[in-house]
Amino acid sequence: MAVERVVLWDIDHTLMDTRGMGRELSALAFRRTTGLEMQRQAAIDGITEAVIFRETAKLHGLNTSRQDFERFADALADAHREHSVELRARGHALPGAAALLDRLASLPGVVQTVVSGNVRSVAEIKLATFGLDRHVLWGIGAYGEDADERADLVRTALSRATRFFGVDLTPLDAVVVGDTPADVRAGLAVGVPVIAVATGRSSESALREAGAVHVVSDLTDTDRLAQLISTAPERHPH
Repeated sequence: MAVERVVLWDIDHTLMDTRGMGRELSALAFRRTTGLEMQRQAAIDGITEAVIFRETAKLHGLNTSRQDFERFADALADAHREHSVELRARGHALPGAAALLDRLASLPGVVQTVVSGNVRSVAEIKLATFGLDRHVLWGIGAYGEDADERADLVRTALSRATRFFGVDLTPLDAVVVGDTPADVRAGLAVGVPVIAVATGRSSESALREAGAVHVVSDLTDTDRLAQLISTAPERHPH
């Protein structure tokens, strides 16, 4: 297919909300990996899972290795599988998410993937739990195990999409959709247009201050968002 737009979706608070279960499952995986109860968790908004684990471990007096993180990632995926029924009951897809994913999938040249701080296995479980996975090309996405910095995840996804489709995709052929200033900054750092969604903890004004040109309150205006995403909104002038 002729690829004209690669949509790079954030997951948490953009497409879905676990209503606090994410922290509970992280605490379970942390205990299984380190033998310690998770008393505190490092700041998580817009941060990749590898960094969250490393910084959370430091809060508990631990210095961790890549192998420790990989064990934690496996434990986290196991915890999500074990508690998927509860996750479905407590969490929810955000309003408009499923309809927008479907609409974008119907547009010629538009492909969708994930750029998330979640590790891939957890991202897959989360979206499958809420029926949001059917249009996602997982192999061209980038995840919490791929890099520490979110901008590097955007670069990784562009590179993977270029290889997968055999075309030379530029940053302007993609669009980041996310709910945090970190999502905005990551897209802008790579030159990828951004649509910021104020469905998480960040206000519309905070997202604009981070550099987002296009900020929406939620995903429910399917027609407007499909138009914005498919035409690759302009980058911030700065």
